[in-house]
Amino acid sequence: MTIPKTQSINIKIIFALTLVHFTGDFYSSFISPIFPAFVEKLSLSMTQVGIIAGTMRFLAFIVQPSVGYVADRYPSRSFALGGLLLTV
Repeated sequence: MTIPKTQSINIKIIFALTLVHFTGDFYSSFISPIFPAFVEKLSLSMTQVGIIAGTMRFLAFIVQPSVGYVADRYPSRSFALGGLLLTV
């Protein structure tokens, strides 16, 4: 009876994924402290700012799983290039 080999965990990949996920969460949380400035400078109500914040979170909730599903079916290089083009 032989014991099947298990795949080793690549710490560099896990670290990179953790860093990317942290960066995305940090970015989405970074805008919250400036909501009072939106209220003051743009003459928005707290309700309007709440709707903006809720819309951002809801869109992330919908888009992230959808993009993940599609990304699993296409080469990662095309998604890397597409993401780069979207941010420029």
